Amino acid sequence: MSIEAESFAYGSSIYGGRPTFALTRRLGNNAGLTLYELIPEDLADGRQKRLSRANNNRNLTRTDIADAILDAREDSTGVLDLSNVGAPSARVPNDWQWNDWCALEVSTLSDSRQQAVHRLVRDVLNDNGINADFVMRGEGSVVLSESSGIRLTIAFLAMKRLQKYEKLTAVADSIARMSLEECYYWHAKCRSPSNPNGVKALRVLLAGDL
Repeated sequence: MSIEAESFAYGSSIYGGRPTFALTRRLGNNAGLTLYELIPEDLADGRQKRLSRANNNRNLTRTDIADAILDAREDSTGVLDLSNVGAPSARVPNDWQWNDWCALEVSTLSDSRQQAVHRLVRDVLNDNGINADFVMRGEGSVVLSESSGIRLTIAFLAMKRLQKYEKLTAVADSIARMSLEECYYWHAKCRSPSNPNGVKALRVLLAGDL
């Protein structure tokens, strides 16, 4: 994976360069690594409508960004202070309004799945200049660019149903070697409302799992 240019530290210039994914590690009863997509509320509404029209019984799990990102603090104007959250070294993510945005849960990996994805997560964070300790030691969160979030999205979705550790690591290692173009291709297939078998196809490709 190549290091992104500083001017595109978060990608997605359509949103003014803000982060569009977050990764949070929790302990206790809800222990695990949870990946979130950060998205405007109206786009989340449109995505849910498309899922409903496709009749594939998939629903979006939506939450407030301040609840999804540990250590984020919101002031009275809706600006979040993310200075205590892991972020790409090229930017300080404290310039954006979030009051019309939400966090969509992609997936949570725990136990052996969480262990198997650690190396991929560490690689992604290192490539973004983010201290991996934010989500490797104790509880914490990091915010990510679109491209990094998409790479982790296909990993989290493909690993969610796997049981055997060797298959989990095979998926994580294969996705680490994918080009960015391949990641975007599989993300489109896995998240398409009209293609409910996209994740299964990726899982079969990478782990031979049916």
